[in-house]
Amino acid sequence: MKTTIIFLVFLTWLRMPALAIPPVYNIRDYGATGQKSDNATEAIAKAIAAAKAAGGGVVQVPPGDYTCLGIVLYDNITLQLDAGAILYVDLPNPAFSARGFIYAENARNIAIRGRGKIDGQAKYQWSDYNFGDVEIASEVEIAKKAGVEMKRSYRVGKSAFTLLLKECEHITIDDVTIVNTSLWCMRIWGCRDVKIRGVTVLSDLKMGVNSDGIDLDGTSNAHISGCTISTGDDAICLKSGSWDFKDSGKSYPTENILVDNCILTSSSTALMIGTETLSPIRYVIFSNCVIRESNKGMGINVQDGGTISDVRFSNLTIDLHRRHWNWWGSAEVFYFVLKKRNPNSVVGTIRNITVDNVTAYAQGTSRIMTTIGKPLENIRIANVLVFMNPEATPDKRTQNAMLFEGVDGLTLDNVLVRWNDEQPEPAWQSGLVLKNVSNFRLREVSARQAHKASPQPALLLTDCTNGIISECMAQPGTGTFMRITGPTTRDLVLHTNSLKNAQHPLVLDSVIPKTRVIYRPFP
Repeated sequence: MKTTIIFLVFLTWLRMPALAIPPVYNIRDYGATGQKSDNATEAIAKAIAAAKAAGGGVVQVPPGDYTCLGIVLYDNITLQLDAGAILYVDLPNPAFSARGFIYAENARNIAIRGRGKIDGQAKYQWSDYNFGDVEIASEVEIAKKAGVEMKRSYRVGKSAFTLLLKECEHITIDDVTIVNTSLWCMRIWGCRDVKIRGVTVLSDLKMGVNSDGIDLDGTSNAHISGCTISTGDDAICLKSGSWDFKDSGKSYPTENILVDNCILTSSSTALMIGTETLSPIRYVIFSNCVIRESNKGMGINVQDGGTISDVRFSNLTIDLHRRHWNWWGSAEVFYFVLKKRNPNSVVGTIRNITVDNVTAYAQGTSRIMTTIGKPLENIRIANVLVFMNPEATPDKRTQNAMLFEGVDGLTLDNVLVRWNDEQPEPAWQSGLVLKNVSNFRLREVSARQAHKASPQPALLLTDCTNGIISECMAQPGTGTFMRITGPTTRDLVLHTNSLKNAQHPLVLDSVIPKTRVIYRPFP
């Protein structure tokens, strides 16, 4: 019986069609020498042309050093960089510098794989600050007043995206290492079904301006996993802008995005959404990431209209470190802002955002705010522990640990702030500040004013309406736990809070009638 079963299995195997093994086109067979001094552009193009003519295949880059002007991929082609292979980016060709070193348009089933490396050979110079960056105007003034040298890094020579894909489908990028990018490492625009796994991206943390790691722009159904990224600019960024970066024009939603199990370092923002937001960005999860030595943990910056919604940041361990003034960020855990790029910009929306299960060591004020009057909607911060440490640069910016301004529907649940008592900054003030916040709930919030002898409250609420504050705890050394002010404040209820460690559990400014606040001390 046993012999019969084995024989039947063998017959079934014989009848199965053989798995198709894609043909391999080794660039050495088309003239590449593996010497950096010999340009391999033509050899790589010939290997790709042969694969394209055959309907697809694997273009193999074996161990060696290869200088190349640019590469164009087509349907069903895999670019395989073997371990020990290095592609050096050379950009004298204007066509490639205007697009990208590796480029594809309207291609399907393309891949870049292998343990090899791409070296962008970026060049920078340290020189005088010569233009006004409106995003950091106040930071520039602070740096000037602090006597910081007003110089920064600028790119030198030609530059290009290392990988630029336009309106492609079924993309896989596995294991490759990309270093010294002169512009964004990857710009994936208008694409669908993208898998990026185990990729390493490295650029200069001091000099590497505009060297973003992975930018998904108008892209849907994407999974970024297990990547190690250390970049001068944003590590992973989601956008929904136009192809030519104009404020109008064709754009796509960015949706159904999963980013997980990555190790990230950024001189700007580790996990970023924006600023280009012409179309919706939605259904996004960032989870299980380690963020180290970054200038900002999480960012959402809406300037061009569009709705950012249904985004979750969860299970993050974050270590933040102040960088040079030219980088965006102040070593804050999060900065979500709704604004307009210019007076004619469409007003966007930020809503349904969750930050959950985060431990962070911060130096800057985490902020969720609007600059245009329209509130952010339904923001939930839960299970967050923040240790506030002194700023690592002389241009000090930090006052409070967290600031929420212009939010409708805010939930803070199990949020703890700890100040560094051994090295306190003179300008430090309150743990949490809420301004113009409505329909909110503070539950299990634990904080203290930064300096034990300071008159500043642990929590400051100004012009807040329709809120419940419960099960909160004053830490030892608290002077005033909560101060409520603002003439429009109303409909607040405080109950079941443990405030025995506070000298003054609650201070109401005289402008607020007592009937607007219901305070029930803990029994």
